[in-house]
Amino acid sequence: MEDSPLPMHGQSARLPGSARSVALHDQLYRYAEDLQQMIERNGKLEAHYEALRETCNQLSEGRDELDRLLHASRDIHVVTDPSGAIVQANPAAERLGPRDSMVGLKLEAWVQSAYIAAFLALQQGTATNGTLGDRECELHLTSGLPGNPTMIVIASVIGVRRDGELHFLHWILRDVTHVRESEFETRLSSMVFRSSAEGIIITDVEGEILAVNPAFTRITGYTAAEAIGKNPRILSSGMQPPSFYAEFWRALREEGVWQGEIFNRRKSGEVYPEWLNVTTVRDNEGQILSYIAILSDLSRLLAAEKQLAYLAHYDSLTKLPNRHLFGDRLDRAVAQARRTQQKFSLLFVDLDRFKPINDRFGHLAGDGVLKEVATRLQGGVRESDTVARLGGDEFVIIAPGLCGEAEIGRLCAKLIDAISRPLSIDSHELSVGGSFGCAVYPDHGTDGLDLLKRADEAMYRAKHVGGGSYALFGPLPRLAT
Repeated sequence: MEDSPLPMHGQSARLPGSARSVALHDQLYRYAEDLQQMIERNGKLEAHYEALRETCNQLSEGRDELDRLLHASRDIHVVTDPSGAIVQANPAAERLGPRDSMVGLKLEAWVQSAYIAAFLALQQGTATNGTLGDRECELHLTSGLPGNPTMIVIASVIGVRRDGELHFLHWILRDVTHVRESEFETRLSSMVFRSSAEGIIITDVEGEILAVNPAFTRITGYTAAEAIGKNPRILSSGMQPPSFYAEFWRALREEGVWQGEIFNRRKSGEVYPEWLNVTTVRDNEGQILSYIAILSDLSRLLAAEKQLAYLAHYDSLTKLPNRHLFGDRLDRAVAQARRTQQKFSLLFVDLDRFKPINDRFGHLAGDGVLKEVATRLQGGVRESDTVARLGGDEFVIIAPGLCGEAEIGRLCAKLIDAISRPLSIDSHELSVGGSFGCAVYPDHGTDGLDLLKRADEAMYRAKHVGGGSYALFGPLPRLAT
């Protein structure tokens, strides 16, 4: 067997039967490469799968967390279809009614009529303008809570879309009922504070003035700028003793309130009466936060009371005691005379020729005559005597200690002369006279009513002889000289 020639440089040696082996080797190599690529792709798929699974787990956890948040939320979350029919709601929606009975109903059914337009505008805006509505709005809903028929909410809505098509509306309703009530109470309190006719002072615990209302300025004369930062002692009149303030602070500490009448001083220096009501304001732990004082000026009230008391006892035309006060003074005169065993006289006076003046010159002229006669009667008696007007042109005089016929005659003559002098009323020269009747205690009666009747009878006797005279009860009338 001949030896095979050696391979030349750069050529491969090909052994007998090796061609098939090489082809098989190449094929196996390619299989190995494909397998390697498949293993690599499988690894990538597994990694992608793990990433997807992690993402799904995160999404699931996020959804569970979102469900828990919505379930625990104090806000009402309601999901509706695009028409507004309720699909589901969170537990907070129980404030509107049972959740089971809500499904399928329109959310609009809970919206009060005055707010339907705003609700529909928000719903339509979300359905046509994108994911979120272009605004939020305040709605009043009919609440299912007993004793609280209205719920005030701030409503916003999110549109849930898939492939550009609206599938659901997610409504978020935040209950602001208590907030609005607090705002209303605050506005109301502020309105009351500003418009109150009573002065209001708010101080801190140390008594420093924090705020005053306009009525405080009207009553005291101090502006808010002058009062704030000061102590209410700026109003002190000095008329209350230290014991007053000791009781004042004791009541505030122990009872939380003090009220009573007090005299304060205005900025002008005028002392005036006021009704003061001070209340202690405490926090939930009982600590004092501030004091609120409400003060009412009693000046006009007391003046009105005095005026009413005056009108109840005095004649508004002549300013003389009226029938009521005369009766009281007559009873006192009787009681004192009975106690001291002293006499007094009661004179009944009726004007002569008064009616013709009223008829001819009118009631204004008649009133002028009555006022002038009242002045002349008062000017002709002693300070201890009482001159009163019973009504019309009738007057009475209580004269303590006057009892002798001569003394009575001198007084009557003096008063008849004073009344008879000409009067100038509205440029008219007028003339009246007077008829006097007199009764003496206890000679002619032992009580006021008897004395008044006896004096009246005596007056008619004097008038019967032509007027301008006086008469004692019993004796014949005497003409004035």
